[in-house]
Amino acid sequence: MAISTQLPDSPFGQAYTGLDRALTEQIRALIARLQGIGLVRSDIDGPAVGELIFNNMNMMFIEFVKRDEAKIPDLRAAIRRQNRVLVAAIGV
Repeated sequence: MAISTQLPDSPFGQAYTGLDRALTEQIRALIARLQGIGLVRSDIDGPAVGELIFNNMNMMFIEFVKRDEAKIPDLRAAIRRQNRVLVAAIGV
């Protein structure tokens, strides 16, 4: 992560940024699909919601890797807790 911010034009920085973009697009596509089948409100900006979810989970991951005592189950629980709020807001 540090290399991708310090040397964004390096091969690793470009690859890392590409992965982030691909993950963002997957989440955006998921929200669009959920809108299409009527599980997510159609009156919201689906792509923005997808970006919001990715950005939040990415920041949570960054905080996770900075702590030696961090545990995956705790990260998953925190992600579920925060996403539950968003899901309640965008759900039909």
